[in-house]
Amino acid sequence: MQIRISIYCPYCHKYTSVDPARIEVTSPNGRPGTVQAVWRQTDESFWWMGVTNCCKQPVLVHNGGDTVYPARVPRPTDSNVPEHIRNDLDEAKRCYAVSAWRAAAVMARRALQSAVNDQGARKGSLAEQITDLADQGKITVALKEWADAVRFVGNDAAHPGGDPVAEKDAEDVVTLAEKILEELYVMPAIAARHLRKKMK
Repeated sequence: MQIRISIYCPYCHKYTSVDPARIEVTSPNGRPGTVQAVWRQTDESFWWMGVTNCCKQPVLVHNGGDTVYPARVPRPTDSNVPEHIRNDLDEAKRCYAVSAWRAAAVMARRALQSAVNDQGARKGSLAEQITDLADQGKITVALKEWADAVRFVGNDAAHPGGDPVAEKDAEDVVTLAEKILEELYVMPAIAARHLRKKMK
């Protein structure tokens, strides 16, 4: 079986590939050898033991990475994002990683509101704050739409009677929240670093 996946390692928290493990076996004639550790559950479902390339630790993998045990670690939020906002989004990612879709959406919304406050939006509801940033020219029309999408799903997740939050909904809002934070903090930090180099 030729298969390899990439994950954030649950052991050393680095991005790494995972290759099938080779396990030692002894044939009936007593000769040692190695085979890949694969169990075919059905024609469409198989489990295999993998080894991380970063720290050589074992993981159990379903198919092409549908499920990984121990659970894969979400990619950490960029360090250019202020810590209190980064912590909120990282928590949203951890919630998503354990299938807590509503909690993920709520924390993504919280990260957004923290960023909106940090960017100097006037007091009011989150909807009013997002509009205020757009009116000030601090966010584009596209970013306003992304922020409103995070707000809508986050509100549904936080309040009884809202629409249910499916896995895809949670994935979308966590992704959108991260992209918004990249636009607000990461891209400006990268540009500033290069401008400083040129001005020396």
